[in-house]
Amino acid sequence: MYSEFWFGEVWDAIALWDQGKLNGMEFLLYHYKCMLFFYLTIFYILAILATAFVTTGERSIMADFQGRRGPRKVGFIGSFQPISDAAKLLFKEKVYIRYVREHAFTIACWAAIFSSALVWLLLPFGLNFVLLSMDFSAFLLINISILHIFAIIFASWASGSKYASLGGIRTTAQMISFELVIALSLSVLFKFSKKLSVIAFDHFSTEVATFIYYLIGFALIFFIAGLAELNRHPFDLPEAEAEPVAGYNVEYTGIRFALFFLAEYLSLIYYSILFNRLYIGESEFFLFNFLKISIVIFIIIAIRALIPRYRYDQLMKINWKFFLPVCVLGAYWLAFLEIFLS
Repeated sequence: MYSEFWFGEVWDAIALWDQGKLNGMEFLLYHYKCMLFFYLTIFYILAILATAFVTTGERSIMADFQGRRGPRKVGFIGSFQPISDAAKLLFKEKVYIRYVREHAFTIACWAAIFSSALVWLLLPFGLNFVLLSMDFSAFLLINISILHIFAIIFASWASGSKYASLGGIRTTAQMISFELVIALSLSVLFKFSKKLSVIAFDHFSTEVATFIYYLIGFALIFFIAGLAELNRHPFDLPEAEAEPVAGYNVEYTGIRFALFFLAEYLSLIYYSILFNRLYIGESEFFLFNFLKISIVIFIIIAIRALIPRYRYDQLMKINWKFFLPVCVLGAYWLAFLEIFLS
């Protein structure tokens, strides 16, 4: 129905343009709407496929680190494992526990995937390509990433389970805390670009002195805070199996669980691309950019295999007693240099 609407609208526009009843500007508007639809459709299909193979890659890398066989049975070296997992989740039973709030329970998982997919509209690909270009796209990225917190809280409340509620409370405290650190790290970056647009941020790493003395510390803080924001190891306390029994999504099964799973890995890929754009720099060659993004994802997966999980009190201390003061002092220091040494 949706695609038929776009196709019919465009063909009507072409017919009117041929008859001279539609000027060039109106025809371009119709054409733009059609192309935007195609871009979004193709893009999100590719994003879902990338997510599927990242999950399989993570399982294979973890198996190699731990001396296990890993997912290598379905297809050639496990290449069809994502399709098998997706089919299994699609046909699994949808389970409702006694106190679940049914409508909110279903809406929460779709809200999670929506908030994770929305940020991709503002994420730049290559040097000058972005699906939706805005002068304040960095500000919007921060605000949209907060929406995922509400989806998780909504899911934990709708489950009617004390274990899911505990996971939701942990998520609220953890993600809001580290969101402050990420926002401060980005504010320091945009001191150099003079704009709030991610696409307008110039590649500053060519200025070797500036990068080494001022920004490499913020890059490390942004990377570590991003792990906590993504609920990745060693900061995956909202989903820690040993404490709150798999966290906020413990009551979700089948396709509903798959939506949360997909949202998490979409955010992982988005974060790796954003880190590459802001702190490493884009290249004109697609394969080189793909290699750098893959390295960032590999490091995140390797951290899961090598570093033990933090306790919750340690997680909060490292944010409020180390990362946040360092970011604030660093921002003041850069402001001091800007005022008195420029």
